[in-house]
Amino acid sequence: KQWYQRRVRGPHPCLAPGDRPLKMGSYPTVDQIIQYGWPDEWLPFIIVGSAICIALIALDIFIFIKHKKYSTKFPIQFLCVFGILQVFPVYACMNLVAIIVPSASDFTVFMNESYEAITFILFMRLVFTYMGGKKIYKRHVKGDKIHLNLPPFCCFVCLPEISISHCFFVFCEALIAFYVVFCIVLGFVKLVMNMDGSDAYPSNAITSLFGNIYHAMLLVLLILAIYGLSGVYHSAEEALKHRGIVRKFLVYKIFTVLAKAEDVLFGSLGHHGIISDEDFGYNDYWSAGLRLRMIVFFAVIVQALIMFPLAIKFFDVEGYYVENKPATAEVQFTSVVVNGGVLSEDEPPADPEKIAIA
Repeated sequence: KQWYQRRVRGPHPCLAPGDRPLKMGSYPTVDQIIQYGWPDEWLPFIIVGSAICIALIALDIFIFIKHKKYSTKFPIQFLCVFGILQVFPVYACMNLVAIIVPSASDFTVFMNESYEAITFILFMRLVFTYMGGKKIYKRHVKGDKIHLNLPPFCCFVCLPEISISHCFFVFCEALIAFYVVFCIVLGFVKLVMNMDGSDAYPSNAITSLFGNIYHAMLLVLLILAIYGLSGVYHSAEEALKHRGIVRKFLVYKIFTVLAKAEDVLFGSLGHHGIISDEDFGYNDYWSAGLRLRMIVFFAVIVQALIMFPLAIKFFDVEGYYVENKPATAEVQFTSVVVNGGVLSEDEPPADPEKIAIA
């Protein structure tokens, strides 16, 4: 009855005695959504967002079937590539859940950040696999020279040039590991603290301070993790150049960084009251800050629809599946006739004299 009155008489007549509209940055519970309903303009967002998620899931199933035939011969490549591509449907589905049930948005943000951090490990493993494995990769580049002004610190030209050693690999892997552990462990702590409060941004000073420190450290560790992954790639840049590593990394990293930036930016605008209800003329149960954050979640779903096909193209099966062989120069054989016999490319001779003749 109250939901019907809200649609007929306007927003506030449906509020029960003692009820007040949501404060800036507050999330309604499921019971409150059932009681007051979503805003009038919200149903199209839910319908369109659901259709996009269904399309992404269908496309994801198609990609799985397309790549599945390589999973036996190339299990590591299959796991890494398919795992990285899941960033787009995971982000889209989690943001759709946040739109339908705004009080679950803290959980969905935690899931997005945790999975995005895990993709760093998958991408690093994929780079090692392109070179024939981690041990072969390290033997191949050990002793080579590398400048430390790697992305995203390209402008620091004063950084020295060093020889690639075991310590350099440990340093790069540690930067990535710190970021993964931070996102999962401290992200879970932040989730528990936010769930313990009544609002998405609790008024408790300690919780708010922890949230600000968390986002600042998250940005710093993200930059350092990208630097560590750049070190792994640039150590063998010449051998990996034809694999399109850079565009594969950028296509999904731009998507995740943009989603984080939008969420933090517009969430902060609502939290600090920079955008108020009066700015938009809203006087119903849903605050302007909450509406704005929900629009950001919908924008991420649309971005996933746009960039997922592009990522599929960059991770095409014809371009990344390679044999696990050392990335060293090998003797190439062609079909030639030697003493009446044929030396084939598939079956190279074991006799060194025949190799020399060939």
